[in-house]
Amino acid sequence: MRRTRAFTLIELLIVVAIIAILAAIAVPNFLEAQTRSRISRTQADMRSAATALESYRVDHNNYPFDGYNYDGSLGAQRYNYWYLPLDLSTPIAYMTSVHIVDPFRDHRGGEGHWQFDNVRYRNIRSTWGPEFGEIQSPSRTSPSVYQASMLQDVGEWDIVSVGPDGYWGPTGSSTDALFPGIQQPANWPTPSGYPNHAQPYDPTNGTMSWGDIRRSQLSPTGYVNTP
Repeated sequence: MRRTRAFTLIELLIVVAIIAILAAIAVPNFLEAQTRSRISRTQADMRSAATALESYRVDHNNYPFDGYNYDGSLGAQRYNYWYLPLDLSTPIAYMTSVHIVDPFRDHRGGEGHWQFDNVRYRNIRSTWGPEFGEIQSPSRTSPSVYQASMLQDVGEWDIVSVGPDGYWGPTGSSTDALFPGIQQPANWPTPSGYPNHAQPYDPTNGTMSWGDIRRSQLSPTGYVNTP
């Protein structure tokens, strides 16, 4: 009579333990790779947008309006609040689409919903200057006190993603559940001394570190004093 050999309970437990150890190593690495891929894609999309903005500037002697304070009378669908306008894609296609999804946002509005989906774009003079007074609401007649600081730190425009931490801007707190016990700076020092800049994302602090992924006219990392 042939005897059938089977695994013992101890052997099965050893196999399960080995699988659990391998999973504990592989899953975090997989998630890290996903995050790095999203960061790279976001930075590449920002480079494309930067090229489109500079091409638009050559043709129009100005950067496109970002929609800040726009009253909608000329078509709100063209100028959404702090987002890349359709001027970059039509009638001249400086870029194929202005819909650059921010993969780190919560997407509460669903796929394609601009308010909760895209990276942010700010034309500094649209937000803090009087140059676009005819389509601002209310229109400005003089520059904001912050315009000079913003022009010094980022130039004429910036593009921002929330980054892997999922938060806009300076959100550091010693009680925050994301990084408990770690006090983050409330602002980022720049040449102008403007107090409300967000910390730029720095992968050397860990893939899930604090900070916004940024690009500006003056710097591929957001501010003139960052590498």
